[in-house]
Amino acid sequence: MNLTSLEFFREVIETKSISKVAGSKHISQSALSQTIQKLEDELGYKLLERSNKGVEPTEAGKILFKHSGTMLRIHDKMREELDMLDANAENIRINGYLSLVDYSLPCVLYRVKKKYPSYSFEMSAKNTSDSLNDLHNDLTDLCFITEEPVDTELDFARIGSEKIVLVANAESNIPDVIDVSYLEKCELILLDDDTLTISRSLKKRIEPKSMTMDRINIMFKVDSVPAAKSSVNNNLGVCFLPYMSVKKELYEKKYKLIEVRDFEMDFPIYLVTRKKCDRTGAISEVYKYFRENGEKHFC
Repeated sequence: MNLTSLEFFREVIETKSISKVAGSKHISQSALSQTIQKLEDELGYKLLERSNKGVEPTEAGKILFKHSGTMLRIHDKMREELDMLDANAENIRINGYLSLVDYSLPCVLYRVKKKYPSYSFEMSAKNTSDSLNDLHNDLTDLCFITEEPVDTELDFARIGSEKIVLVANAESNIPDVIDVSYLEKCELILLDDDTLTISRSLKKRIEPKSMTMDRINIMFKVDSVPAAKSSVNNNLGVCFLPYMSVKKELYEKKYKLIEVRDFEMDFPIYLVTRKKCDRTGAISEVYKYFRENGEKHFC
């Protein structure tokens, strides 16, 4: 299967237009249509439906689109490894959930680079499912997740915890120390991203205290730490957030930390990689370093 044809096909799906892709690639529309037709002939399925509203994938087209991204990434990985072979270098790819990649991982990776200066490193923010899929497809080498993996093909170690804290704008009149029942009086912003599902964790932890989620005044949910922090900046409510993401604002006294008595929301951090027989010595070295030093070197 021609990889350039796959790239063209994906761009047509993403733009919903053959003419736009043809223009951007400086080829004729008829040439691009013939390229798509060859893909259809090769697979034995119609891939596109054309109408006056644009181009949409058929069911077969949706399947090809879903898998073609992985196919192209595997090809890129192969080329990368061949290039690294010529350069006699080692590139290590690391996936992690968004808040870890944005706030905690850079510091420890800086120290890893100091210890292994000949290695190069790439960081990508991925949810748990995508990270584990990338490991199985050899598209990443190490990943940080918040759920213990159940997979005999992987090695993993718990290397620490993502500390979750309740914060408010420094101008808020909420007390500095509260009981968990006081949450019913708060205007709460909930962070629910692909990894840190605060609502699920909160529900689990308040039930033993005879509380329910419907008694908590949830103003709205957000799907990213920056969106949650923006809400706190504007004093729109209190929010449970990773400590590393608000450490600077707490130090600068833009936020205040609200202590909730006898209550914690921390998430475990697991470092995952392939079995030793399926990884290079360099990956094993970095995996060992992270296991031994990861949490204490987080920013």
